[in-house]
Amino acid sequence: ALVVRSHFGVGFYRSAVRKMVDVTDKPQIVEHVNKSLSMTVYETKWIPSSARFVLLGSPARQTGMLQIYQLNAGSIELEAEVERPKSFKCGTFGATSLAERRMATGDFVGTLAMWDLERLKETMVVKAHDTIINCIDGCGGLKGAGAPEVVTGSRDGCVHVWDPRQQDRPVASMQPQAGEAVRDCWSVAFGDAHSTASRLVAAGDDNGDVKGLDLV
Repeated sequence: ALVVRSHFGVGFYRSAVRKMVDVTDKPQIVEHVNKSLSMTVYETKWIPSSARFVLLGSPARQTGMLQIYQLNAGSIELEAEVERPKSFKCGTFGATSLAERRMATGDFVGTLAMWDLERLKETMVVKAHDTIINCIDGCGGLKGAGAPEVVTGSRDGCVHVWDPRQQDRPVASMQPQAGEAVRDCWSVAFGDAHSTASRLVAAGDDNGDVKGLDLV
């Protein structure tokens, strides 16, 4: 048994306990709907200005699955899906316009793709990294000013910035120097993109290092 004693007295203790456990007057997060899936989900993204969202993941057979779900009268309905040979890991709508709503995805073998979700077809496919793309972010579309760009971070230690209009090579990169230990990049983010004359990328590695890249 757990015994708690206090020199403040029983009345004080009971009052303190009530304050600690009484959360009924606080805002509550209530589950709206629940659905069981037969795959591991690595990323979820709401499709902008819609009641639909995208799931990126992998079923037990280790392929890649992109699924689009629709909220409908308190239920979740599968609207469309597409399967690829390798699992998806991450995605973003940051580099697309509201009219197009195209999604950029990264997968477990380093492939970067831009998706037309209405047709479920890739509009861009690039071998962006030598191995898994852990993280991705977009800018210049729904987020930030200036030209559309996508940044990717990978287990190969590299951070690449891509222009969807120029698919043959990245427009900027941060990568390990010769002889330097390769660190797994786990997070990337665009920032300070308030005008066409200002844009930064921040990247975080598995050893706790944070790096910055000025793109202007």
